[in-house]
This record gives sequence, structure tokens and C-alpha cells, in this order.
Amino acid sequence: MKRLAIAFLVAAFALGTVGTQMARAQAYLLIDYVGFDYEDPDPDHSDFGENGSGYVGLGEVPGLFAPLVPDYANNEYTYYIHGLMQTNRQTFGAFIVIDYTPGRLDVFEDSKTLGTPHDFGTNPPSALAPGTFTDGTLFISGALTNFRFVFNTVNQTGSYEADFEADAGSQLGNIPATDRKGWTFAGATGNSTQIPEGYYHQIDGQVFLNNTPVRAQRTSWGGVKGLYR
Repeated sequence: MKRLAIAFLVAAFALGTVGTQMARAQAYLLIDYVGFDYEDPDPDHSDFGENGSGYVGLGEVPGLFAPLVPDYANNEYTYYIHGLMQTNRQTFGAFIVIDYTPGRLDVFEDSKTLGTPHDFGTNPPSALAPGTFTDGTLFISGALTNFRFVFNTVNQTGSYEADFEADAGSQLGNIPATDRKGWTFAGATGNSTQIPEGYYHQIDGQVFLNNTPVRAQRTSWGGVKGLYR
């Protein structure tokens, strides 16, 4: 789904119907991640996506799929979303639609025995976050463009989407040059009661391709977490 019109995005989000015609489609999964987000800068701590704010996300990466070659027995994998600055914010009833400048998604590999365990801490940025999520070896990294966040102020849930192009990291050579762009970066936010102090949302997302026969893990569309329910 590439940059749907705002009206359709909001209507589909409200009705929970986005992706109904895609239900039988196949997706090729590259990265599966889960964590929390915050703003830096954060000019107005009582608001989200305000003018002058920047979007940041970090957490764990429990799934890395072919052609990436992780070693979960010896390493932990973490991610860091950064560099996204708010450029536009619109309100449609209960929905807030926020657009951002290009940014980055970095995935790091850190030794379980020699490295530093990741720690969200509180009120990021802090001495723990994002530092304990970025102190390993850069595993795979790429540019995020066309990043858009849609948030429902009634039930405090949201979703976001961007384009991803891999361009750095120790695993970049495993991805053929022709397969490094065209990925969808997407996720959903929940209204969890276990969000650490200073973070805004719990987030859960993936990097995937639709209907494209590249060498990546194949899964059903339903496995892409029902991002727009």
C-alpha cells in the first residue's frame, strides 16, 4: 500500500477495512521488530506530532529473515528509528495524520556475553536509550522515506508506513543490489498500560515486500500483523 489518500486512510482506519482485498496476497518478510517510540525533540510533552517534533523508535528485533543471516544463539538484535522530523500535521475528526522528513532504520547486532543488554530506562533520550540499543555492530540499515503516522485519539491506537531502502550494514552484501529498494516499512501502535515513562506508544512492525519473488521469508498477509485494523 503506497501512500494512500488521506481521506481513504482515515476512513479505512476508522472502519478497520484496510487490507480486506489484500487478505489473499503474499508478503516477503525481512525484519520483524517490537518496542516503544518517543519524540526528540519534543517541544510539547502533552502533545504528539507537534511542530518541531522528531519521531524516534527503538526496541528488539525478534525476527530477521533470509537473505539476512542472524546468529540469535550468540547475539541480541535491536533497532533504532531516527532522523524523522515532522513536516505536516492534519486533523480529521478523531484522527491525526502526521508526515515526516526522511529518516533511518538501523538494526544492530550485539554480543550477549560481551555486549551491553538493551534497557529502555525512562524519559529518553537518556544514559540508557538510545545508547544501549546502538552500541553493537550495524547489521542492516536503510533510508526511510514518505513516513506517515495516523493516530486515533479516541482509542489511542495508530499505524504508520514508509518506504525502506537498505544501503548499509554488515549484511548489505547479502541483499542483491536489485532487491535493496521497494520495501514497505510499517507498524501499529497499541494503548498498552506498560509503556515506560517518557515513551508515547508501544509499537510492533515489519519490513516486507508484497508479491515480489525475492529471496526472503514468505508469510501470509495476515502474518504482517493486521497493521490497519
